[in-house]
Amino acid sequence: MYLVLDIGGTFVKYALMDAEANIMEKGKVPTITDNLTAFLDSLEEIFYRFKNIDGLALSCPGLIDVDKGIVYHGGALTFLHECNIVEEMSKRCKDVKVAVENDGKCAGLAEVNIGAAKDVQDAIIIAFGTGVGGAIIKNKKVHRGNRLIAGEFSFITTSYHRKDLSRDMWGKEGSAIHLSKDLDKVKGKPKGTYSGEDVFSMAASGDEDAIDILEDFYFDIANQIHNLQYIYDPDLFCLGGGISEQPALLNGVNRYIDKIQDISYQMVKPKVVKCQFQNDSNLIGALFNYLQIYT
Repeated sequence: MYLVLDIGGTFVKYALMDAEANIMEKGKVPTITDNLTAFLDSLEEIFYRFKNIDGLALSCPGLIDVDKGIVYHGGALTFLHECNIVEEMSKRCKDVKVAVENDGKCAGLAEVNIGAAKDVQDAIIIAFGTGVGGAIIKNKKVHRGNRLIAGEFSFITTSYHRKDLSRDMWGKEGSAIHLSKDLDKVKGKPKGTYSGEDVFSMAASGDEDAIDILEDFYFDIANQIHNLQYIYDPDLFCLGGGISEQPALLNGVNRYIDKIQDISYQMVKPKVVKCQFQNDSNLIGALFNYLQIYT
């Protein structure tokens, strides 16, 4: 049995899994966010709740050197910067074998191994959350680039302004959180009045402001998908993150994929589907990363 931990900014999810990614038990605990030692102690405490663990697999924010087990930057958990989390957890957990991978890359591994992309070799997984994460999959494996930043879609420029050298990035413009902020602004309401779910429900009820915000959102995603198609030319795009649970998202994006095909010359039409796994994707992918390294 393997213990798999999905480290997030709010919760650490955990699952006891077998080698076929069947989940035997799972739960979550609040993430320690202010102290590295206390954070590692909390992961160790989860480990010792279980017996006969064969390996420990981690999904973690930040840029990850998978071979060395080092986390860089750490996303919201800045204290993880330059932490060798594999070494630290192996010492704390009976010298058990440990593996770590970036959370977006884990989502990609879940999809390409047993999910929506299991029948293709090359895919791009895009996960919408507080930013825009994901993974580039080449020959069934994660492509990381020379500096571990391949697939960090949040940093793609969506618009730029020469005179003041300012620019907008996809991680801001394309995040699920940005939807609610846009609706707050257009409605003249205090920040935090609306949620992302509110935007979808209000659009479904015919609210013109919510409809316009979502149409822009779909159009921007479709354009970036076309850009990525020409840069990498994958077999498939998979859309994930909590927002992908909204059926309107996939429908809206594909509607603009079709419109772009119709109104401008395109050599290929991107194939876009929904990710199969949502809340468990990082857990499943972390397990497959572990198995790739140790078996």
